Amino acid sequence: MKLLRATLIFILISCYSSTFANVFSPNNKQEENPATQQITHFLDSSVYLRNSSIDKSIAICQKAIEMAEETQDPKLLSKAYKTQGINYYISGTTDSAFLYYNKAIPQFEALNSKSDIGKVLGNIGLLYKRQAKYDMALEYYLRNLNIYKEIDYREGLGSVFNNLGNLYYLQENLTTAESYYQLALSNFKNFKNSKEIANAYCNLGAIAEQNKNFTKSLDLYTQSLHENSKVGDVLFDSKLLFNIGYLYHSQNILDSATVYVKKAEKIRIQIGDKHGLISAKLELARIAMSERNTYLAEKYLQEADQLAVKNNMLKWRSEILNSLTNIYREKQDFKEAFVSQSKMIQVNDSLNKISSNNRFSELSIAYETEKSQQELELLQQKSQIQHLELAKKNSWLIILTIVMILGALAIMVSLRINRLRADHKIMDLRQKVLLTQMNPHFLFNSLTAIQSFILDKKNEEANNYLSRLASLVRGILENSREEFVSLRTELETLRDYIGLQKLRFENEISYEFEIDKNIDQDQVLVPPMLAQPFVENALVHGMLRTNPNAQIQVKISLNKNMDLLRFQIKDNGIGIDEAKKNRQNRNHKSVATSIALDRVKIYNFKSAKKMKFEIIDLKHQDPKLQGTLVCYSIPINLNGYKS
Repeated sequence: MKLLRATLIFILISCYSSTFANVFSPNNKQEENPATQQITHFLDSSVYLRNSSIDKSIAICQKAIEMAEETQDPKLLSKAYKTQGINYYISGTTDSAFLYYNKAIPQFEALNSKSDIGKVLGNIGLLYKRQAKYDMALEYYLRNLNIYKEIDYREGLGSVFNNLGNLYYLQENLTTAESYYQLALSNFKNFKNSKEIANAYCNLGAIAEQNKNFTKSLDLYTQSLHENSKVGDVLFDSKLLFNIGYLYHSQNILDSATVYVKKAEKIRIQIGDKHGLISAKLELARIAMSERNTYLAEKYLQEADQLAVKNNMLKWRSEILNSLTNIYREKQDFKEAFVSQSKMIQVNDSLNKISSNNRFSELSIAYETEKSQQELELLQQKSQIQHLELAKKNSWLIILTIVMILGALAIMVSLRINRLRADHKIMDLRQKVLLTQMNPHFLFNSLTAIQSFILDKKNEEANNYLSRLASLVRGILENSREEFVSLRTELETLRDYIGLQKLRFENEISYEFEIDKNIDQDQVLVPPMLAQPFVENALVHGMLRTNPNAQIQVKISLNKNMDLLRFQIKDNGIGIDEAKKNRQNRNHKSVATSIALDRVKIYNFKSAKKMKFEIIDLKHQDPKLQGTLVCYSIPINLNGYKS
């Protein structure tokens, strides 16, 4: 059940964000103006209604917006736009959420409320994450983080850590995701934010579940329930109860699974959460199927289908009809199976048509609404201008023009500064890469070796060593300025490096380059000197320099689909596990390997196609073997084209 599983993952990972906190402080003094009091009342009611009816929440917030636009008060407009943006996010109407968040930002700027600007930027990042545009999500999260650091808003850092954890979770980097969730939890505890503590426990429970640590996951979900009881968020309660039921189902503890999912179902009936109610009935049907109770499973699916039909929820209908088809096949009721499958095909055809029209319709409605508001504002302005003197009109036009120009310049400068910061980070990493490849210790040893050859009157060896060193240094300096170089250039630089190390160690290190004949080495591009740190580790930390039978094998091949370049660097040293022990004993950390891994992370964030990476101790594959195998795959990148 793909749609049900996707819903569960969203519940586990997103939960809520502190950026969705109530936009009002309970201690704020109410304005004396009756209109202001009415707007504030509508907005408070909109936030309260999210737990019972999101449609009603949107409708009452729209009334507040209409009244706030009449006042043109930035304080009221900013709160109203932000509240509606959150409402549309919760309802899943992404384009409308973008519209209102972008309306809220200029109002907060007029108030110079930087913390609120940061919160809205974080919310926009959540929208991009929902669309799987992770690079844009990361950009907005970092902008959010920079604002919080600038104003020393420590209480808001937890939400940013939580959002970054979500990104790493979606990249299947559970270790890094968990570390960010722990940072978020620590921050929320410092400020005794029970709602966000509950969210953090929920996210950590999702990590534990992915790691198959069901006991820990259940404990974390239970802690989340306890914290949420302090704030009384019934919608969040229903999601947690559903998660616990799903967790029990995963462990085949079916009685407990049924109890918790039914509790979630009851809450969703009370608050009118139709989507949540359908997902609960689908999960109950799955539990019944696990119990081999096809009659009960069919009953739950029929109830879910009635809800989906009544509320025109075609995506849910497709999932339900697919499940019904499978049940009828298992019962060998092929007539009903055929009917359900035929309905599912019709629903899927309708979904394909609707998906192409939905975005246009939503944008069209938003445009017409905006257009009507602009026309109304224009009529009001014309009525006012008729009562103004010509000199005053010109003055206002001049002031407005100056403000617009200054605003445009401020936006351009801000974008430029953000771009320069990003470029600075990349340049800093490139400098670190260059330093690891041309570290002073290596150059000193190389020049000392040349001096030794000269003193021993081994002119041919000295000349050979000097020639290789010059070629290597030139290659490193040239390649360090490039993001990609040809595979042939990369291999030549690597050969020079290994050759120098052979002369330096005075040990006959055997090395072999095995290149797939289908690879055009001049056309295929790769990140420069990515393999060098791992060859260096084999020579230095793998103790090949003292191994009389030292061997290094570099194998480069294509995958079956011809879209990935696979690197394998294999040595017969002491192995990665033993090398780590030696480094710990000497309190040494492999900086070159760490930077290489950072380069992989940056590549994966920037590129739609991901680079895969793996380091294996050969004794784990066969106890008789010794050494290390480094494997990584790079998406094919041709000269003149970047993936």
